[in-house]
Amino acid sequence: MKASRIFTAITLALTSMTFNSQAELVDSAQDWQTFETKNFRVHFTPEYRQWALSSAREMEVVRQLIKEQQGRVLTEKVDAYIIDPYNAANGFALPLSHRPYMALFTTPPQSDSIIANTTGWQQLLVLHEYVHLVHLAQKSRSKWRNNLANWYDIFDAAQINGERWVSEGYATLLESRLTGRGRLFNNQVEAIIEQFARQGALPSYKQLNKADDSFMSGAMAYLVGVRYLQWLEEKYGQDTLDAVWTRWSAVEQRDFEQAFKGVFPDTAQHLYQRFVAEYTYKAMQHEAQLRADSNEDNSSTLWLDLSGSVGEPSLSPQGDYLAIVETERTDDGNTTKLQIYKTSENTKKIEEFNKQVEELLADDPEDIADKKPSVFKREVAYTLNQRNDRGINNPRWLNKDTIIYGARSLASKNDYHQDLFSWHLPSNTVKQLTKNANLRRFDISENGQYLIAERSRFGYSQLVKVSLIPESLGEITAELTPQSLEQVYDFPRLRPIPDGSASKSFAYVSSSLNNKWQLKVRQLEGDEEQIIPMPQHYQFLSFPEWSKDGQSLYFVAGLEGATRLYQYDFSQQKLSALTSGEQVITWPMVNSDNKLLHLAINAQGPDVYQLDLSKANKQIITNTTTSSAISQNLADNLKLAEASIAIDESIGEQSPYGIGPQQGTITLAESTYSASSSMLELGYKSGDVLSRFDWQVNASQDVFNHIISGASAAIRWQGWPVKLLAHSYLFNLKTDQQGSDALALGKTSEKGLFLEARYPYSVATLTVDLFAQVQAASFENSQGVDFSSHFFALGIEQSWSHDQQSWGISQAVNVQLITGQDEQAEVKGNDGSYTGSNGLINLSAHIHDYGLGFNYLWAHRSEDAGDILSLGGYSSTLIQEKAHLNKQLSPELAFYRQTANDYQAYQAYIPLGFVEVFYTRHKMAEQAVIDSYGVKGSLHNDFGFTGLTNLVINYGLAQVNPENDSSDTQGWVAFSYKW
Repeated sequence: MKASRIFTAITLALTSMTFNSQAELVDSAQDWQTFETKNFRVHFTPEYRQWALSSAREMEVVRQLIKEQQGRVLTEKVDAYIIDPYNAANGFALPLSHRPYMALFTTPPQSDSIIANTTGWQQLLVLHEYVHLVHLAQKSRSKWRNNLANWYDIFDAAQINGERWVSEGYATLLESRLTGRGRLFNNQVEAIIEQFARQGALPSYKQLNKADDSFMSGAMAYLVGVRYLQWLEEKYGQDTLDAVWTRWSAVEQRDFEQAFKGVFPDTAQHLYQRFVAEYTYKAMQHEAQLRADSNEDNSSTLWLDLSGSVGEPSLSPQGDYLAIVETERTDDGNTTKLQIYKTSENTKKIEEFNKQVEELLADDPEDIADKKPSVFKREVAYTLNQRNDRGINNPRWLNKDTIIYGARSLASKNDYHQDLFSWHLPSNTVKQLTKNANLRRFDISENGQYLIAERSRFGYSQLVKVSLIPESLGEITAELTPQSLEQVYDFPRLRPIPDGSASKSFAYVSSSLNNKWQLKVRQLEGDEEQIIPMPQHYQFLSFPEWSKDGQSLYFVAGLEGATRLYQYDFSQQKLSALTSGEQVITWPMVNSDNKLLHLAINAQGPDVYQLDLSKANKQIITNTTTSSAISQNLADNLKLAEASIAIDESIGEQSPYGIGPQQGTITLAESTYSASSSMLELGYKSGDVLSRFDWQVNASQDVFNHIISGASAAIRWQGWPVKLLAHSYLFNLKTDQQGSDALALGKTSEKGLFLEARYPYSVATLTVDLFAQVQAASFENSQGVDFSSHFFALGIEQSWSHDQQSWGISQAVNVQLITGQDEQAEVKGNDGSYTGSNGLINLSAHIHDYGLGFNYLWAHRSEDAGDILSLGGYSSTLIQEKAHLNKQLSPELAFYRQTANDYQAYQAYIPLGFVEVFYTRHKMAEQAVIDSYGVKGSLHNDFGFTGLTNLVINYGLAQVNPENDSSDTQGWVAFSYKW
């Protein structure tokens, strides 16, 4: 196994978990419980108990079916964590062959989601993530690789085979084949992929694996990958594809391409090109069929040309503005803004175009001017950028000047919620209306006194009424439906009354287990409701919208691989199709009695179109149904039983989580610092996925020059609100043999014990940690100096940030007050006691993509302490920076470059992705000033499997310019564990 594969496994694991950079996924101090069955350990907190125990039963059912379907099974017990960190539908699996686990997010998908076509969210999620584990976590049949993977989990991670499209595509294939639902059989998804194909925009083979900035790029591994795998099975048989997975785990090591080419007639890339050709041909044929009944007169016309991910439009009450959410994907993350367009024509743009044409032809009458755009971009009147990367969802107009929208709020470090905010356009002020309410889509009453919304929390969905009057702003005043794990509600829309009086009913869509989505109209008072008829054999259903007089409902439904816009007329009790299906229509909006705006998806992203209802090719649908039962069985003969939310406590036993399932691994880390030394660190680490209780023992050695050696141990408990850490260490350092200048102290030996208690607190973007630290240590060197020391420190670590996307600011403070005793001071004639402080003040800001930051660092000790501060050196698993407050570590300098009792540093830096350009001035009392500048960076992960948690990668290159001395260049790259 090449070291590069292990390095790749580490870096990929770190970068794949970037969603944890703003909030850890779990709070380890909560009351975690475990329900253990024969093959699974399901971990949850009390509010998720019903969802968790039901999922445990589903896991055992899925495991048995996959065993029958594939002849494969996991021999290791799987850990499953039931969480909901973002109040959004998601999940993931980590397919380690000896320590497999998965996380299931309980919030169900909404009706327009590409994962909305399910027998039940819980069943689909369990099936999809478990297939990942069975598919990718098969143990190698090579004994030495299997044994090494058992002992070293990063090596195990490096053995995970599969391109992204293979792993996601195959899990998506089985989610559909074994349920008859899923993304393969989603009509809206099929319509979207066919639209891409008709535009010649299906992703290349390379793009299947790696998402870029293009529209829907990240979803193509699922949506196109599953269709390619289905095509392979149809062309060459299921057994041929299955043979690839068998060849993966063989004694002879193979990657996916080698395993694939050995059983298929050509490479996966070449066969993919054939698949694209055939799929495109099919899509073009389908388009010809759909266009048979449409023409330019009865089709929608382009109204607003946009690009990227666009959605959730909303017309103002007077129809003079259109609010729409626009999201652009970049390397630094998503940028989201709420744009308010004027609905009137942009006469300024038209005049500018005409003037440019006139000037062009005046200069050159024989030139040919650009053709006139089919539509000029409408004027943007207002723009709201997302704040603190919280997103913007579902804008709805309260009145002509105010919009209410949804966004994530952060209650604590581990706890995101969907809340409501108001934006007053003239003053550009934003106000939070609810707190931790978990409200998703909503609609506002005509008088602005209340709204109705879908609330999703702990996996339960329900419709509620929320007050907008000042006295009870944000309060839930009525539960319109019971909360349910079996029903999902979406798109509540209040029925307008022509005279402006209070609405008495509302429309919404809902789905129940094993059924399709339904459109219903329900009374606000009471349980009376009406089911709106759908075309026979429909599948997709979403985006309901009332006509202005409340006598018609418009909506989008999917049928036979296409989506169409429909109208249900209550006065005539007739269902009509208004479009023929050649466009992928979403989000209809009525802007006049005879004009309707809607989005239509294409490969560049949705655009806004206008449909003249008086000219639309209206087709009366007579073959209708009010049943939500599945009318077409698309599943394999071997399929899952119907989904249910049911608890069977006889299959397992519940107990407190405690220290969790401990998973141990060898740890291996290497550091190279040209200014001081290299270091190889070998250890053993154990912990649980929640990082509730973990520990590590470690031996360190410079194997090349023998400059530094030692051993350390750490143990940590994070199951209480106060986090506890103990760290002991012993190391020897030859200061005069380091790679750059240092004080000639000879061989030094240091050993010590460090204890810390820390209480973290956070709300929104403010974090505050209060902590206390104690250290006792002894020191000796080859010059006969031998002393002991100890210190006690109280500290506060605080940070805060505010980001409005186009600009942002942040600050951080870390201050420690220290009192200690150091026998070194007694040697110099002092009493040995001292006081002091360490600190850091950080300020940073960015404007668009340009950032700048400043740090001020200090360490001060009382004068009678002597020169107990040292400058230089690096942190490692052996040398934890927090345990050495008298060492001012700086990786571009050697240990003990200078000593004094007062230190200050000034630093400026410019962040550039994974690195920052920096300049630092070190000032150690009366010692010579040392300037350094260069590039540096670090990656730090606190979530994942045992070998990955606490892992830090540091790297940098710096020019060191001491005052009155020659300069030199130093570099470093290091892997270590930070406690």
